[in-house]
This record gives sequence, C-alpha cells and structure tokens, in this order.
Amino acid sequence: MPKKNNALTPKESDITKQIRSYLNLMGIPHWKIWQGAMSFKGISDILGVLPPDGKFLAIEVKRPGRKPTERQKQFLEQVKAAGGIAFVAYSVEDVAKKLKEHFK
Repeated sequence: MPKKNNALTPKESDITKQIRSYLNLMGIPHWKIWQGAMSFKGISDILGVLPPDGKFLAIEVKRPGRKPTERQKQFLEQVKAAGGIAFVAYSVEDVAKKLKEHFK
C-alpha cells in the first residue's frame, strides 16, 4: 500500500532544494544524484566534498516520518566506514547541525 503524503509535510524535492541552497551558501561543492534504471541502488540524494579537508559528504534526504531503505542505510554506513560524513536529513536544519559538528 502506498504511503499517504500529508499536505502539511514538505515534499522531499522542496527539502532537497533548501539543502542545496544552504550548501551553495556555505561554499560546499555538491551534486544532486538522479535515480534511474541504471543507477547505483541506495546512493544518497546529495553527494559533496567538504572544505578544507576534502571529506566526502553523503546526504539522504527524507520527508519527516519517512525512513531510509536498507540499501540507503548500507550506503551511508559505507561512506562513514571510509571516513566520510553521511547522514539522513529531514530538513535544512539537520544539515546545518551536522556540518556545524564537522567544522568545530
């Protein structure tokens, strides 16, 4: 059964746009990953490189109340295990908080 979308919950695409605007403002190079038939299953929605150390960044964007798939969780764990920063973001505030931890 498909999940119902709550009209008060922002769309994932809107959250993604807000996050990308924030990353642009912060000067963080990043790319939106578009999924298709030939895509790597589970890859995060946004990939980037954090200055000044070049750490790999992976952000899985979800609407509030939604959970990442097992493949998405596995991808995030692989990035972390390799020394990158990877997390699920439900809002631009989530991204700001995680990046603040990184830039301490």
